[in-house]
Amino acid sequence: MTKAITPKKLPKFEVNLKYRVYSGTKVFWDFHNDIPPLEIIARPLSPDWKRRVEEEIKVFNIWRKFNESLPLRNLEFVGDRRFSIEININDVFNEDLGWRKVYILIPLNYPFKMPTLGDPSSDYWFIKLLRKWTGNRPFCIPRVIYLWWTKLKGKAGIAHYLHIFLVFVTIAGRKSTRLDYDQFTLVI
Repeated sequence: MTKAITPKKLPKFEVNLKYRVYSGTKVFWDFHNDIPPLEIIARPLSPDWKRRVEEEIKVFNIWRKFNESLPLRNLEFVGDRRFSIEININDVFNEDLGWRKVYILIPLNYPFKMPTLGDPSSDYWFIKLLRKWTGNRPFCIPRVIYLWWTKLKGKAGIAHYLHIFLVFVTIAGRKSTRLDYDQFTLVI
């Protein structure tokens, strides 16, 4: 008979959940459970694309309603494969520019590939500001997030992508302590 080896001391993990009160109930932000997955899986050239667009806006508004302090608002479908979103530049980049509109470009193989925030033809100022803020770091996401996106098999959408973007800006930003995104706890 073999004796099981057990470590004498296991590291103590303390889970510190940051609660907020929402409609009289204590809640905490859980990245992949509180942003609802989309039910309509449609690519831009699909006949169901119009329904997918409506659901994208609906899910974004649910996310926004849950956390009104988001530095994002007014997701709109502009046409073809473009959405627009307003970003509070002061909250995200610590620049006194207020709310500005930025475009979200949708690739043909979306929702299996992530969209792009910032159209190079019209949002050059945003791309330049993002590069300055992150020290020219490319928008890269941890492998676990990419696997999570893939695992959702088309049910992740723009709200999920924008959350990933906010986490990236917070981590890669030159003044990440300035930003207070405690309510965006990343739970995988």
